[in-house]
Amino acid sequence: MHRENRTGVTFDAASSCVKCGTCQAVCPVFGARAVESSGARGKMALIEAVSQTLIQETGHYREYLETCLLCGACDEACPSNVPTLDIMLRAREKMASGVGMKTGKSLILNHLLGAAKTFNLAVRTGRTLQGLMFRRVPASSGLRRRFPLPLIAGDRTVPKLARHFFTDRFHGLVMKGDGPRVGIFAGCMTNYFYPEMGEGMIGLVAATGASVAVPGKQVCCGMPALTGGARGTVRDLAVQNLGVFEKYELDCIVTGCATCGGNLKDNYGPLLKEAGIPEDRIDGFVSKILDINEFLFQAGPAVQVHGEKVQGAQALKVTYHHPCHLGRLQEVRDEPIALIESMAGVQLVPMEEADRCCGMGGSFSIEHYDISKEVNDRKVKNIVASGAQAVVTSCPACILHIRDGLIRNGHGEIEVLHVTDLISARLGNQRSTFKVQGLRFNGVKQVIGKAGST
Repeated sequence: MHRENRTGVTFDAASSCVKCGTCQAVCPVFGARAVESSGARGKMALIEAVSQTLIQETGHYREYLETCLLCGACDEACPSNVPTLDIMLRAREKMASGVGMKTGKSLILNHLLGAAKTFNLAVRTGRTLQGLMFRRVPASSGLRRRFPLPLIAGDRTVPKLARHFFTDRFHGLVMKGDGPRVGIFAGCMTNYFYPEMGEGMIGLVAATGASVAVPGKQVCCGMPALTGGARGTVRDLAVQNLGVFEKYELDCIVTGCATCGGNLKDNYGPLLKEAGIPEDRIDGFVSKILDINEFLFQAGPAVQVHGEKVQGAQALKVTYHHPCHLGRLQEVRDEPIALIESMAGVQLVPMEEADRCCGMGGSFSIEHYDISKEVNDRKVKNIVASGAQAVVTSCPACILHIRDGLIRNGHGEIEVLHVTDLISARLGNQRSTFKVQGLRFNGVKQVIGKAGST
């Protein structure tokens, strides 16, 4: 998918769809619910009808638009190059300003998400109350609800909110080196649920000799607001993030979240322009965004684990899941594969449909968990068939959802790792909460131990 020059796409571009139906073969939602409105062709027909005022926007129309993972598979497969992903986003924006969002969703996306202090307070309150509302799943990592709760299914496993959030532990200039100045964009999943992933990123980036900074006042990238149609919220968040990162005079900004990276690279330019930010400041931010896989691949031997297999240890058999927002939207596919293949003691095995969506899709997995589960079950089946002991990916949200699917299907013994977890473990940055079989740890244990100061 070439995503350049998409800023001018409007929702009435749906009329360029010739209704060939190629998209249906690749659509995960259509694969689970084979009805016309589930696939991109049906949605393009509905959007076209609204644009021509043949039908009105209604609650049912909103449901049809929201029953989409925004994985971009239809966009990539379309023989007519119809920008279906961008059309969907524009249609949701129009829908939000027309028929409107559901009340609770509107409260979160239009008011809570953009108010950093209030949002943080809400998350901290959730952390305090999670023990009352959820119980730990025996013999596995995660929580399940104790009693019926809205939007959280009884058979869903969710991660525990971290005792100490990532930006509470690490903020400011956390590592001084002789190399470039690198900023860490954590993203909400890493910050609130998986701070150890951020900790691993700090260690790996520092191992290249870079100075590492974590702006403590960074906020959500705004992707939930963008996909929900709340463009004003994500525009405000973009301005806030620009301001806090500019203070550190960084050479590049690295993120381990595929969704955040895709949003920062693809959407922040137009959003900041709408906010009246000068072009040089926009370019000075957006052009510096790198996914952690890109950064580590470019960094070379300092963090690539070349060498022979560890004597006496069996190779860890892993497979790789390509996150939609990294492989398809950022075209970062080869770098994580090259990094994994370079590791001594690790064997990468292929997986069928490795680039097919896992079914997460942000709020989609909350609002449409029944469909999301079916999409996820197909991913789990492919993971199990690969024979891998662990599935590696590059998106915290995919990790959450795939882990839920593995546990729900009785395969909780298969570990789900971020690529930085695997590299960190191989280099020696093993954490007490993290286990990888078949690896011996040596190398740069001291890196993480030095981080954490401001």
